[in-house]
Amino acid sequence: VDAPCSGLGVLAARPDLRWRSQPLPELQLELLRAAAERVRPGGTIVYSVCTINADEAEAVVDASGLAVEPIEGWAQFRHPARPEFLQTYPDVHRTSGFFVARLRAGS
Repeated sequence: VDAPCSGLGVLAARPDLRWRSQPLPELQLELLRAAAERVRPGGTIVYSVCTINADEAEAVVDASGLAVEPIEGWAQFRHPARPEFLQTYPDVHRTSGFFVARLRAGS
């Protein structure tokens, strides 16, 4: 699920978002839950957003109730507080800000 988001991770490329961005956690959660209903039991869902806003990233994953599967590798992109997720930051990684979680659909 590459969910629509505020885009706060891509401000360098889209400075207009600073004034127009709007967090979308309700829509993101709805899309994530819809994906979970369509994936076979035990299937994998990848949730990603181009934001550094925790309300649109880890909070949506937490609210989904889906099981989180840690992502192996990519140690340089580990979320600083939640190592099961990946998080890039423009000032640290010299790239856009992104959040990625791997989730397991229920049985």
